[in-house]
Amino acid sequence: HIYAFFASGFEDQTALNYRLDYLYGGGFDLSGAIFYRLAAPVLDRYQAIHLFGTLVGIAGLWGTWRLARVLGGSRAGLLGALFIGTTAVYWGHMANNPKDMPFAVGYVWALALLLETIRTFPRVPPTKALGLAVAMGLAMSVRIAGLLLPCYLAGAILVWLGHRAWQLRAAEALYREGRRLALTGLLVSAGAWLVMVIWWPWALFDPIGRPLAALRRMSQFMGLKRDMPFAGKIMSTYDVDWRYMLHYFGLKLPEFIVVASVPAVLLIAIRLWHNRREPELLHRNLVFGTLLVALLFPWLYSVARSSIVYDGLRHFLFEVPVVVATVAYFLDSLLGAALARFGRRAGLVAGVVVALLCVDQVATMVRLHPYEYVYFNRFIGGLAGATDKYDTDYYAASYGEAGELLAAHLWRTEPERFLDTGYIVGSCVGRDIAMRRLPPNFQPRKRKPDFWLGYRRDDCHLRFPEAPIVVEVEREGGVLLIGRDLRSERQRGGSNE
Repeated sequence: HIYAFFASGFEDQTALNYRLDYLYGGGFDLSGAIFYRLAAPVLDRYQAIHLFGTLVGIAGLWGTWRLARVLGGSRAGLLGALFIGTTAVYWGHMANNPKDMPFAVGYVWALALLLETIRTFPRVPPTKALGLAVAMGLAMSVRIAGLLLPCYLAGAILVWLGHRAWQLRAAEALYREGRRLALTGLLVSAGAWLVMVIWWPWALFDPIGRPLAALRRMSQFMGLKRDMPFAGKIMSTYDVDWRYMLHYFGLKLPEFIVVASVPAVLLIAIRLWHNRREPELLHRNLVFGTLLVALLFPWLYSVARSSIVYDGLRHFLFEVPVVVATVAYFLDSLLGAALARFGRRAGLVAGVVVALLCVDQVATMVRLHPYEYVYFNRFIGGLAGATDKYDTDYYAASYGEAGELLAAHLWRTEPERFLDTGYIVGSCVGRDIAMRRLPPNFQPRKRKPDFWLGYRRDDCHLRFPEAPIVVEVEREGGVLLIGRDLRSERQRGGSNE
């Protein structure tokens, strides 16, 4: 719809009121539509958009490398790229998530460039300011929550000026630095706003008021009320436990990332406290202080506002690369200390350990493929231990495989009938999802279906418990979807409406 808006010379205005999507910028959607039209001779729309999402996600690997490098140097950057590239929940969202994944990529890039910019205070090179404005704007063009990024910049400038006021005690010098930094901050923020609005048809008609209205609307979002599993209990999206994100981050990131993240944050906080009065460390302190704010503030704000969150950690997917980069910096610091004390042997041991950790995660991702995003770590017993306690396949991705398995089952068990019979399939999802990869002789209908395909959301898999199971989509002992043959139920006079 956004592509049609621009291609029609603004005459097709469907994008201005399409569902609630008009409250989001079109940075990813418009780019994906352009990519699809370029790839149309080779790829269909589904394939093109999924490929484009994957390419954007891969750009996030580069962004995580850059953020970790800013924090700890080239070795930390390498660790950051390796760790995010073997984080299943990040990899699994690449092809499936047109909002949270591109926002995560924009966020990590903007944060990396912001920290690089802070290191140049008070004289920010124009190229650095331009890059920061573009990165911020692209993040904001996907989700309005990207407005946090200019706020981080403003906060860093204020802290810098406050510290310099105490340090210089000279009004004229402080005024020069303050004017220079204030102008830089305004230009970067204005440039980011312009980049955001360019991709956002709804905002073009009121470039200031409508983005702010979208921010208010999304901050008070009450558009989805339903029950969801959490820690083995049922919880409403209107009454989210404050530990919700702590659970999901603790259970959906690799074990070593979870274990190292707490001391990593503590180490940064302790160093900031000890170095708070060291003027020569002002740039470094401001970099790590901004990092801590970017890590902790979104979650604390969400808890304080009792924000509606659901579908695991996907609304906070943008924090995953930041957490990974922080852990990479922490482990690089430990490695540096070990090398200083034990020499090259420590480096060899560390290399083997990192390789084993990454290979372990890759092996898990291979076993889960193509459902990497349903990953749960060993703290809960993997996917098998989480299926009854937490949301797993909330995108209903398993329906494609279920359709193939059902068709193969019928071809194997009743080949002659399969060739000239139409089958009715019922499910809890929309037609496009349910019919993915099913042959043309299958039709979707919830009333009196021949087969029922039920994933775990809303206990859809528990319907028609007496009917025999003919299909299961399973990974690592965790069942994602169950398919039942309802024809015998109908013959016995049972209801399958």
